[in-house]
Amino acid sequence: MDVSIVIRTKNEAEFIGVTLRKVDEQEFTGNFEIIIVDSGSTDSTLDIVKRYDVRLIEIPEKEFSYGRALNIGAYYAAGNYIVNLSAHALPRDKEWLTNLINPFVDLRVAGVYGRQLSVGRLNPFEALLNELFFGENKIEFNSRRDIKFRKLHFTNSNAAIRKNVWEKFKFNERVPYGEDIFWPREVIDASFSIVYSPDAIVYHTHKVSISSVYRNSLNCAYNLSLLGQKKRWMPLIMVDVALFFGLIPGTILRNLTYIWQHGYQQHARVAPFWVLSELLGSLMGKAVYRAKRRLW
Repeated sequence: MDVSIVIRTKNEAEFIGVTLRKVDEQEFTGNFEIIIVDSGSTDSTLDIVKRYDVRLIEIPEKEFSYGRALNIGAYYAAGNYIVNLSAHALPRDKEWLTNLINPFVDLRVAGVYGRQLSVGRLNPFEALLNELFFGENKIEFNSRRDIKFRKLHFTNSNAAIRKNVWEKFKFNERVPYGEDIFWPREVIDASFSIVYSPDAIVYHTHKVSISSVYRNSLNCAYNLSLLGQKKRWMPLIMVDVALFFGLIPGTILRNLTYIWQHGYQQHARVAPFWVLSELLGSLMGKAVYRAKRRLW
């Protein structure tokens, strides 16, 4: 087996069938298997999954974390390379898998992540972020300096890793969110490389949710502060607050401009609330870190 594709599911009936069909249609010269790790679906997800040639692994909901689900899938994977794909990330074309695996010809490469596009009419805020995060040029990250200045956005929604590297560097199972923030930095510190492959494209869209963007921003800011070993001195929260208020006008304007230019005016009223939730979540994540408290 060349590649094992691991897909985490929980109540993914809306998209999992399309995702699996898109994966089955890949024009890939090697062999690949599909492993589904389900954490307690109560809709028709499992019925849909069982129509396809996949290996289904079920785990209790209480044992779920993003990192744990991926580690379980990787443990059972027979492939030399493990692809982590979101259940609602739809490969754009039949070359997606090939383009995701090709960079591994360089033996220094531990992981590859692909480009994400979002459907703007459903979530223009996410579509704008994906345009900012995932460009058209290939990038190779070899050091912490590269991460800082070239902006690493590794994500297990659309990524591949070497299994023999995973055996040494497993995903963090304790964090509720952001296992894909920790992992690439660990392997880069061990002298491996991470590659961004812009031709390995998926469509990945979430519905607009103010609570979700707040929660994700909080966890992400905390993890990044932890990784950056920022000073845990509470008075510095005043700097974070100043940055929070300073970013609000420009970020709202940028989102409204994007909405207007692309004809998504129905989302205009939501823009201020989305931006405030995103920035407030980031502020709170930093505050919790500086207060020397734990999120998990």
